[in-house]
Amino acid sequence: MGEIKNDNLKSYIDEFFDDLELYDDYNNGHNYKDLLKTGIDVFLDYESDYTANEIYQTFFMIYQITPEDKSHASSDKSKIISEPNTLLDLVKIMKKYEDNTGELIERQRDHFIHSVNVFLLGLAIYARNKNYRRIFKKYVKSSDYKKFYKTADGEMSNEEFLYRWGIASLFHDIGYPFEIIGKQLNKIISDSVKSISNNYDVDVGIDFKDFDEFNTIVKLQPYDFVDNYRSKNNRSKILDLYKPTEIMAHKITKDFNLSDDLFRELVKRLNSFVYYMKENNFIDHGFYSAILVLNSYGKLIQKHAKNNDFFFYPIVDSATAILLHNYYNKTLQKDPFNLELLAPESNPIAFLLILCDELQEWNRQPFGIIDKKKFHVNDLIIEIDDRRMDVEYILNNGSMGLGFSKDKEGFINEVLDLQTTVFDKGLTVVTKIRPDVEDSIMRDMDISEIQAPDVLIRNVEKLAIQTHEQYQNTIRAEYNKNKEQGIEIDESLQKSYDNLIPFKDLTPSLKLANIRQARSIPKKLNMIGCEIADKSDPRPAILKEDFLEKEVLNLAIYEHKEWCDEKIGTGWTFTSGKKDVENLKTPYLIPWEELSDSVKQLDIDTIYNIPNLLDSIGLKVVRTRLRLLTFKMHEFYMNGVLDSKDDGQEEFNKLEEHVQYSNYKQANFIVRILKERKYEIVPLDDKRPAINQFNIHDIEHFAKREHQGWYMLKINLGWSYGSGEGNTNPNLVSWDELSEDVKQKNRNTFINLPAMCADPNVGLKIVKSE
Repeated sequence: MGEIKNDNLKSYIDEFFDDLELYDDYNNGHNYKDLLKTGIDVFLDYESDYTANEIYQTFFMIYQITPEDKSHASSDKSKIISEPNTLLDLVKIMKKYEDNTGELIERQRDHFIHSVNVFLLGLAIYARNKNYRRIFKKYVKSSDYKKFYKTADGEMSNEEFLYRWGIASLFHDIGYPFEIIGKQLNKIISDSVKSISNNYDVDVGIDFKDFDEFNTIVKLQPYDFVDNYRSKNNRSKILDLYKPTEIMAHKITKDFNLSDDLFRELVKRLNSFVYYMKENNFIDHGFYSAILVLNSYGKLIQKHAKNNDFFFYPIVDSATAILLHNYYNKTLQKDPFNLELLAPESNPIAFLLILCDELQEWNRQPFGIIDKKKFHVNDLIIEIDDRRMDVEYILNNGSMGLGFSKDKEGFINEVLDLQTTVFDKGLTVVTKIRPDVEDSIMRDMDISEIQAPDVLIRNVEKLAIQTHEQYQNTIRAEYNKNKEQGIEIDESLQKSYDNLIPFKDLTPSLKLANIRQARSIPKKLNMIGCEIADKSDPRPAILKEDFLEKEVLNLAIYEHKEWCDEKIGTGWTFTSGKKDVENLKTPYLIPWEELSDSVKQLDIDTIYNIPNLLDSIGLKVVRTRLRLLTFKMHEFYMNGVLDSKDDGQEEFNKLEEHVQYSNYKQANFIVRILKERKYEIVPLDDKRPAINQFNIHDIEHFAKREHQGWYMLKINLGWSYGSGEGNTNPNLVSWDELSEDVKQKNRNTFINLPAMCADPNVGLKIVKSE
């Protein structure tokens, strides 16, 4: 994935290690600090699965609980340790699930490298903010646990933070496979039944045959493991301290000073949380991660540790932080607990985990279907001191949107008490997009939102044959032109000319190439608001000169991408030399930007030739009726009235291209939000009765959702709130903050939408879903 370009983060981590002593280094003759720092430095130079794995392995080499004696005095004794590192194994399982199942769910991003970056960001904050260090040390010292890590001088060591934070941050997502499986199952069921009818509303959840068995630490020492802790904590005597949920309930109760009634309620909720998640169709992977940590450490500590009671302090502290990183805002800030902003004094590790988990976005790899279609943060600029924290995300090649920063900042300030004790001047989050990537932003959004009908089978065959004929005509024309002008014909052109053969005699792979190109035409046309129609259709034909240059460029780039996918999928590989058909090698398996102008022109010509290609088999390119509806909506927006004599296209074409794009995407979004209330926009020949008006509740719902869609589209195109100068708009606010007259304009869209659809220039109607 590459280097994180932020010198501050590196220097902050250097500060942390400059002030760090490790017990095993000064007491047992090891050099663990240098090993861990080396792994981190390499990771910061080149972020990858390999370098991330080195950090996991080194951390757990230092802190794995085994029968091995690490002391210098016993270093002359050889003992082979075969104890498995169960937590490291769980991290690897999480990584494997992410790699192998991302294509089967819509939203999923990297958690393997992400967890390492969360770990490093926490080290940086600890190093740079004395307020947090003071709070953490006070929190540890105020507990019953006095065996925390100390320096050679007997002072509390920063290693105690490293240990607790490392467990919390590196393990906080190891339960994510539970969430992946749930999402995957939901998508499979949804895709299956929704393809039959939108009326189906099916959700699935994960169930346990015996959750108590999973929620139990293996008992190896029936008494010693818990007795010492029970003697110090009266409330814990009523609990099963081999149950992770009850252990964490007790920890949360102590940290947040809950009443007896709320304590009992929390125990009940955590013990039944798996069933609550099932009933409400969601999965909290943090819940499972926390249980896995306690189960694993609970067994290892009973088996190998000299002192068992440290399990109930640093380990439970870290595991509870893992639980709280999702559970706090979703449960504890709601009835009946109603906890306020999470202050670091209550649980400093949980506080830091929520903050760092939310802020870690740079270089985060997408796996899910929808997430892959978005661009993500590439670089990070961060400033941390004792009073404030400023985070700036840099997008080198895509659209995260300025609203992303606002959402991050808003969420953090709704959950965490940042300013009272840690950053009195607060947190700022900013996203910056390089100006030269705006075209790629638009292009990617176009490609990512293709919704096109399939072409009739007979037309695919005809189009494939015509595509091949068109290719041959191009080769013949170029060959004859060169010959007539006395230009020397190169070897590649001569070979192509000599091998011109009818479609029926092509090899299977070449036939497939033409079929792929034919099947792609409806998708490409849909991306620019067009579709294929019979010549008898009353809509005017769109000719090649009607295409905008930018539309053609976007489609040419998409054609090249599809061509690359086809070649790779049929065994072709890249060569820096000449094209070699026999060995399936081509020099053109490269990004669009690296192609020569002459090769790019071939793809551009392919797009310009679509109208002629369709014309040759009795078809034509027309604007989709949804695009015609877009013209009509714009006309209504500008004039406040509907004119059936004017299709609105002339005025629409005067708009700037990005405004045309915005309006067209809004029309697509309206189709989606109508489905939320079981409405569809269909052609006039549909037999279902037309809906001529919506009720007031539907209108309010649609108007609000339409504003939300417009807001997100503008934000993703780099707009922000402002007076209207440049890329700013005064209506980039929430629905509740809009003025009443703007709200009414949104409502008017839906009040008049049935009439707009019924306009003879549009030819649509609204019906109730089946």
